[in-house]
Parts: sequence; structure tokens; C-alpha cells
Amino acid sequence: MEWNVLTDALRESGALSVDWEPAFRAVPRRLFVPDLIHHGGEWIDRTERPVEWGELVASDIPLVTRLDEDGSTPSSSSSMPTVVARMLRHLQVADGMRVLDIGTGAGWTAALLARRLGAENVTTMELDPELSGAAWCRLVAHCLPARTVVGDGMLGHPADAPYDRVHVTAAVQRVPGALIEQTAPGGVIVVPYGTAFCNGGLLKLTVADDGRSASGPFVEDVAFMWVRDQRPGSGEFEIEDVRHGPSELDPAAVAAHTDAAFAIGLRLPGLFRQEVWAGYDRFGTGRFEVWDGVSYAHCRLADWDGRHAVSQSGPRNLWDEVTAAHAWWRRQGEPGLARFGLTVTVEGEHRVWLDEPERVVGG
Repeated sequence: MEWNVLTDALRESGALSVDWEPAFRAVPRRLFVPDLIHHGGEWIDRTERPVEWGELVASDIPLVTRLDEDGSTPSSSSSMPTVVARMLRHLQVADGMRVLDIGTGAGWTAALLARRLGAENVTTMELDPELSGAAWCRLVAHCLPARTVVGDGMLGHPADAPYDRVHVTAAVQRVPGALIEQTAPGGVIVVPYGTAFCNGGLLKLTVADDGRSASGPFVEDVAFMWVRDQRPGSGEFEIEDVRHGPSELDPAAVAAHTDAAFAIGLRLPGLFRQEVWAGYDRFGTGRFEVWDGVSYAHCRLADWDGRHAVSQSGPRNLWDEVTAAHAWWRRQGEPGLARFGLTVTVEGEHRVWLDEPERVVGG
């Protein structure tokens, strides 16, 4: 699919707003994608497979550009064009605004911002010096020399603050107070947000007049790579003194329903989940596991209401808590992601709310 064809599709779908269309047409993604991309379990080299590389780059898919040391976990990518367009639309920029772009990666989003607002108004941050240097070379080569900074984006870049807008391209579980402090009152922060239970949602925060807090709704269902120091860890626990019983909740109602999973994650922060095939179990069945690093529980996917379908261990009855959180979500009318929001203070307090900031969601 050629870039102009994809841009037409983004515009027609409503993802790409009118004010961003000229920048998308002037700065196609191929100018900011490295020669090596990881797709379908293999590296695609532009010099060896130029046609396939070009087709992938012009497609509406994310492109992995770097893997962690383990050789399997993506650590950098060029985001899906639809998601890029939607995030920039939610940023609601205007001429003359100053933007902090966190997560430079290959540099495409920074380039779009520089084209739209002028390179002098864009500061882009990247933790990886190699990625930052390569992005800087691309930005300069295409006459879009945004200020490119190597550093931890979660600390912001106070030298260029205050910013009118902050744009983050990695998921967080906690919004740093530094980003609020470095955003002008009335400014907007757009950041992917998730929990260990469900990653995630796109959060749009507006900074309060006093500059001490920011609040706003979740506006899109998106999933991003985690900020490195906020990646959910697997936790460690010992399974002992196991308590068995039936389940009141079909685990498929959680596993297959993003809105339910997102709500449960907001109600039960710090709770991990996974679906596994437990071949070693004498029942030989798939099961839904949850744990918090101390307590553990699982529920069989088949025969979930059987006498021994649920196993729970540790000080918390985690499956009971998941069941209660799901029941709460049902009582609220099964709210979608967009009905939830978050208020964050510079001191680090996070308050999840439903429909309005005054209606705080308790754990």
C-alpha cells in the first residue's frame, strides 16, 4: 500500500485530522524507519528485500526496530500509523506551541511534530543514545532538526520547560509528577497508561490552573511497550496452603473482554494475570492465573464452576477479588474504557474515577 493511499484511508476513517494531513503527506514513515525491521519472527533487510520492506513500512502496522538482550522482547518500534494519527489528534496542538516528545525511537513522530509546529518548538527525548543519534541524523537530513536529548523521559527536560504539550510513546503505570510540573497550566499530556492486569488505554490529562495536578479521561484503547523502569515484573510467590472451591465467574468473561479487564486492573492495581495451558495439571486444562507477588490464584477455563476449579494461596483470596471487581463493573453498566479517567498530583497521588473526577473508584 503506497503512503498516500494509507494517508487517504487514515483521513477517511477519522483517525487523521485535517490539520495533521499535510504533515503526514510531507513526512512519510519510510523516511524514518531503519533498514532492518523485525516482522513475522525474522529481520527484514531493506537492502536485500526492498519490496517487502517498502510494503511493510507503508502498511498500517507497528514495526519492531529493536529487541531486548533476550532476542525476543521488543524494546523499540515505529508505531502503527493509525495510533500515531490518533495520539497527535488528541494532543490538540496549535501554531506556536512547544512540545516535549518522550520516546524518540526512529524519530518519525518528532518529525511530524517539527513539520507541524517548527523544529524550534519540539524537544524529543530518548533513553538509548544509539537510537537518539540515528534519529537526529534522520531529522537533520530532512531539515527537521528538533532538539534531540538523550535521557530518561520520565524526568522530563526542565531546560526547555514549560511545555504546552507532552507526548509520550511508551506505557506507564504511574504518571511522573515531573511531567506535570514541566507542563504549563492548561497544557495537555497524552500518555499510554496501563496496569499489570491490562495494558492499556490512552490517557489525556489537562494540567490544572495551579500546576499541581492533572486530570482527564482515557480516550483510546491502545497498547504500547512499557517505559523500561515501569515494566510489570512477574513477582515471586510460594504456592502453599492452597484453598479450593468453585468460581462464580466464567474466566472467559475477563480474558476475552478488554473493557472488563481494564476496569479490573484499575480496581486492583499491582495484580498480574496470564492465561496458560497447564498440561501438568491432572485436569489438563487451560487456566486463568492471577498473582500479586505474594498471593496466587487460578481458575480453570473449562468446568470453571466445578468443586476444585479455583485454587487460591497466600494472604489474599485473589480470585474472589477479581470476581468482586467484575461484579462491580457489571453493576456500573459495564462501562467502556472512555468512561474512566485519572487525576494525578505532582506528589504522586493517583485517583481513578468513573464519568467525573468526583466519582473516585476505590480498590
